[in-house]
Amino acid sequence: MPLNSVKVGNFYIHSVSDGYMIFQRDAFFPNLPIESWKPYPSYSDPKFEMNIGSFVIEGADKTILVDTGLGKLNHHIEQPMRETLLSELEAFSIKPTDIDIVFLTHLHLDHVGTNMTRDNGVWKQTFPNAQYMVGKSDWEMFSRMINNPSFKYLEEQVQPLLSNGSLYLFEGEIPLTEGVVTIPTPGHTPGHTSLLIESDGAKAVIMGDTVHIPPQVEQISWSPVPDRDKALSAETRSDLMDFIEKEQALIISGHFPKPGFGEIIQVGSTRSYRPIT
Repeated sequence: MPLNSVKVGNFYIHSVSDGYMIFQRDAFFPNLPIESWKPYPSYSDPKFEMNIGSFVIEGADKTILVDTGLGKLNHHIEQPMRETLLSELEAFSIKPTDIDIVFLTHLHLDHVGTNMTRDNGVWKQTFPNAQYMVGKSDWEMFSRMINNPSFKYLEEQVQPLLSNGSLYLFEGEIPLTEGVVTIPTPGHTPGHTSLLIESDGAKAVIMGDTVHIPPQVEQISWSPVPDRDKALSAETRSDLMDFIEKEQALIISGHFPKPGFGEIIQVGSTRSYRPIT
């Protein structure tokens, strides 16, 4: 049975989703021979599902939402289920007004799509009391493309937050609250950032899009089409997997099969991902 929440020291982390997408495997990883997939029977079909996951970190003084899904934005990818984020938050008795920080791992549209909500024709913050956060170097790159039709969503979902002072552009390693700190993980995008949660000797890492599917825990060189700098992404992925394994931290991934909680285990001389159920 899926475990939709985990406890990490004094924190509770809840897995919520905004639906899922269906990708063509060989279009997402176009440079891999078919034989590469043989050890991974879950990916034997030419299509695979990818969760659009977000997480809520509940602590004593802050409630943090990590990523806001796709919302009404169009990814031009098959999406059988969508716009479920707010109802899944409600299932945990979490209201939009309860969120203190919205942390955006990066600025791709399936991570920012519920930042803003149209109310009687007016765009308003979905999480009205929240400080939104994203890596500065992500905005520096994405803002240059805001007039490109593929990035017009930034005008709707990101630019208003910067204009009204709700979006904080940060750099490097900074604390969100005691026990939650940013980890720069560039490559997928320039400012892509993961989160380390640490409390009472327990650790977890919310990875964002450093890793998209479980086989990449082992196959760190597999950089999919969306990775902007594929060599840097692979280097970052290697470093992050080494860190998670060394620290015996829980893996938390929004794109892994829901709920996205797991751990690294050793199978012979290779590392592998094992979901926690």
